[in-house]
Amino acid sequence: MKFSRKTALGLALALGISGAQAANDSSPAQRAAKLVAEVCSSCHRPAGQSSPALVPTLAGQQKSYLVWQMRAYRFGFRDDPQAHDKMWSQAGKLDDALVEALAAYYASQPPRPGTAGDPALIARGKALYEHGLPASKLTDCASCHGPQAEGRDMFPRLAGQGADYLVRQLSLIQLHLRNVGIMHSTVEGLSDGDIEALAAYLQSL
Repeated sequence: MKFSRKTALGLALALGISGAQAANDSSPAQRAAKLVAEVCSSCHRPAGQSSPALVPTLAGQQKSYLVWQMRAYRFGFRDDPQAHDKMWSQAGKLDDALVEALAAYYASQPPRPGTAGDPALIARGKALYEHGLPASKLTDCASCHGPQAEGRDMFPRLAGQGADYLVRQLSLIQLHLRNVGIMHSTVEGLSDGDIEALAAYLQSL
């Protein structure tokens, strides 16, 4: 039995699918869903709540930041050594519409809940996050990343990120192995203990 286009669209509407989706089964949102299921979820998990230690959590991340990072990978500007093999080849296949759709998908997912840790270490990290190191003229983190590390626009959400991932990224930035101009002066005076404390605090949120 053959269905007319009109009948197919009517059936799609009855099932709660928009006419635009039914008419175009290759919309950016559908392409993004397919990519998440078949590729991205192998590291980032279907809802973006990552479990591998050095893989970032994408759920609830700022959409603008995700778009920026995917474009950086796509054009070879993101210079995190560990991510080259995994992300550069995948991001090179993304067009602008797919980047936007992937970012919207992950930004809409519920953020990962915090993970408890050493209370003393978390308290030290909280103080660093909120006040910086005035004696060393290092600014706080909250003024850019938000009071609860929720992020805003191009400043990423840090709350709920895994501590191992955060330690690695802060260390890469500190060593200029990852180029994030606005961050270098902020983290250059942090000790290994400071970085560990910040990571423990952010993971706990």
